[in-house]
Amino acid sequence: MSEQYLLEALVYGALAYLAFRYTEEILTCQFSKRSVALAGWLILYTAGNLIWSGALDYAHISESSVYASFLRLMPNALLLLILQNKYFHTNWPRQVFALASFIAGWAVLRFAVSPLSYVLFDYWNPFWTWLVDYSLTHGWITAEQLLAAMGLINEAALMGVLVFCRLVQLGIFALYLWLIQKYFCRQDYELSWTESLFLISPCITVLAIDVTLRVMAYSVDNSALMLIYYRVPETLLLLPLVSLLLLGMMVTAVRLFRGVVQFKEAEAKRLLLENGITDIHRQVAEMQDIYGDMRGLRHDLRGHIESLTAYVHNHLQGEQNELEHYLTQMKKTTERLDFADKTGHPITDIILHQIRQQARRHQIDFAANFHYPEESPYDIYDISIILNNGLKNALEACQKLPPPASMELRSYAKGHLFFIEMENDFAGELNWDEDAALPLTSKTDKKNHGIGLANIARCAEKYQGSIAVEIVPKENRQRFCLTVMLYH
Repeated sequence: MSEQYLLEALVYGALAYLAFRYTEEILTCQFSKRSVALAGWLILYTAGNLIWSGALDYAHISESSVYASFLRLMPNALLLLILQNKYFHTNWPRQVFALASFIAGWAVLRFAVSPLSYVLFDYWNPFWTWLVDYSLTHGWITAEQLLAAMGLINEAALMGVLVFCRLVQLGIFALYLWLIQKYFCRQDYELSWTESLFLISPCITVLAIDVTLRVMAYSVDNSALMLIYYRVPETLLLLPLVSLLLLGMMVTAVRLFRGVVQFKEAEAKRLLLENGITDIHRQVAEMQDIYGDMRGLRHDLRGHIESLTAYVHNHLQGEQNELEHYLTQMKKTTERLDFADKTGHPITDIILHQIRQQARRHQIDFAANFHYPEESPYDIYDISIILNNGLKNALEACQKLPPPASMELRSYAKGHLFFIEMENDFAGELNWDEDAALPLTSKTDKKNHGIGLANIARCAEKYQGSIAVEIVPKENRQRFCLTVMLYH
């Protein structure tokens, strides 16, 4: 029976690997070398389960006992919990779910493959009888040789069926774990205990049904355990079907939960976007007032300076040089109130002026060639949102780099299309949000940040447009390139 113990060890080794990969996707690792952690996990998990299984065999606790599964699963769960705390950061809501979903999935799969082994063994006997008759009839083998090899052939057939069934079981289990981790919420999502209980409820239900199926599958008759397959052949199809449906139920529960999480996050982002747009509208209105006041102030100051200059020339000849120097400085001060960027709209002038001032303070080179389209069909509020969010993101990225850093803004029109391009020096890598097809924010407060690009994309979609993001190498640095396309 050494072959069966070897098979059992290999199965535990495969389970250990699947458990590590599964836990790795749900919890945050705290090890530095993955290969060392994986080796330790494999050794401890496999050895622990083999020792406990040997103890149960020594105590003559049958695998087919109704409650034997609990004697095997509970130490397995405890061992997994210890390994989780050793190699991963503690997060009890996530740990409990990972543990319950793993244990429940493997437990219920017993009834998905045991009918398969029964069917294969049932077909082996008539096949073996036919093979013996055919071999003896055609003289391929003598009766003495057949008797000598019969034990070895039967043992090989038994191992072949067991290996095949275990491979099927492990394959289905691996697919189940892959679906769970695919549909589970991101690692940065803070799973609450209430949400964890919602997720493990199907797992507890599956474990309860597993016990029920074991009670149904075995019946006591003259102190001998008789499989229900002999009495009700329909169970050969029903038990695997129920097992697979239970696995599907757990996967569906995780998928539904992810939908709820995505809805909550989308609702929170929508509120942030609406608040941001309201703030932009208020800022634009304030900018328009400021721009009007500054135009009037510049006009009045120039008039006063011209009057003072004329008065100095006509009445104060002796102090002319000193006063002219003073008036020249006043003219330069007045000219500073003029915006360097003439974009064709006062609001975009102010936005570029503010960004340019901030870039100058941080020694960032800012080049702008932006022109607001004449007779533009685009709402100035939407253009303001695009410029404000895009340029502020570029400014923040450049501030993280040692000087000199640079950023650029360009715009051009092609037919009915209007393009806005923003580039800036960039260090690091982009992590993408698969659902939104946009880069994720690198800030720790992800709930209140990371909506800038989403805001820009929303404005582009309003005009049947889109945005494109790419990282391109340039000299010794990377460049973050954002292109916004608008249609009219």
